[in-house]
Amino acid sequence: MSIEKIVQDTIKSSINDFFEGKEVKVEHVLDLIFPKERRIRSLIGGLETSLGTRLWEPLAKAFAQEGGFTVLNEKTFNESVPVIPKSIRNYLSDLSDKKKNNPSLKLSDFEESLREFINTNNVKPKDFQKIPKGEGVDIWLKKDNIEYLIDIKTTQINAGSGPKFTTNMLNWIAYQLLKDNSIKSKCILAFPFNPHTGQDFWAREGGKSSPLIPSCEALVGDEFWDMLYGKKNTTALIFKEFEKLGQNDFGSQFNSVFEPPGKYNLE
Repeated sequence: MSIEKIVQDTIKSSINDFFEGKEVKVEHVLDLIFPKERRIRSLIGGLETSLGTRLWEPLAKAFAQEGGFTVLNEKTFNESVPVIPKSIRNYLSDLSDKKKNNPSLKLSDFEESLREFINTNNVKPKDFQKIPKGEGVDIWLKKDNIEYLIDIKTTQINAGSGPKFTTNMLNWIAYQLLKDNSIKSKCILAFPFNPHTGQDFWAREGGKSSPLIPSCEALVGDEFWDMLYGKKNTTALIFKEFEKLGQNDFGSQFNSVFEPPGKYNLE
C-alpha cells in the first residue's frame, strides 16, 4: 500500500470514527440565535482535539514503519515504570534546574550523566507503577539501538508548558535507565504542522516549549515527519491528501450532524 493511500485511509477513519453516533447534547442560549454555527463550533472543536490520538499518532506509526523504525507498544511503557528513588528524584531536580537556566544544555547529555550516577551509586528499582495521566509517552519507537519516546501535541500549547514537558522527558529517561542502564533514548516533543502560514513556528511558539531545544528536542512539521519517513517534504504529502478529500466533497456525508434540532428546551 502506498504511503498516500495510508494517509488518506487514516484521515477518513479518524473522521468517520469521531462522527459515528455523535450528538451535541449540551444546549446553550446562543442556540436560539446561531443554532447551526454553535453546533459546528462544538463538533469541529471536538474533532480537532481528537486528532491527536485518532490521526496524528496512527500516522506517525505508519510513517515510522515505512522509515525502518520498529513500533513498540506505548501502553506497555506507560503501564509499568520503576518508582524513581529519592536520590534519583533529587538528581533529576538538579538537572531540570540546570536545563531551565541554560536551555542549550541537551537532554542527551543529561542522559549520560544520569546513567553514570545510577551506575556509580548502584541504584536499583524496587517497585513499579503506572505513569500518571498526562505524563506518558504517545509513541514508542526503536531504530539503530535508540529508543524514541515521543509526545505529540496540538499546534497550540499553553505558555510556560516547557518545564513540565522537560520534567516528563527526564522522568522517561530515568525510567529507561532504571530498567536497563544500557538503553539509549531520544525524547521528542512533536507538533504535526505549523499553523502560522508564512511565519517561523519557533519564533511564535518556541518560548512556550522552552527550555526544550527547537528543531532538536522539539520538532514541527517536516522536522518530525521527515525524521520518521526518511524522505523530505512529508508534511506537503499529508496536506495533499486532506486537499483531495476536500475536492471530493468527503465532508458532505456529515452535513446532517451539523443540522440543529427542530426545537430547543432551554428552560
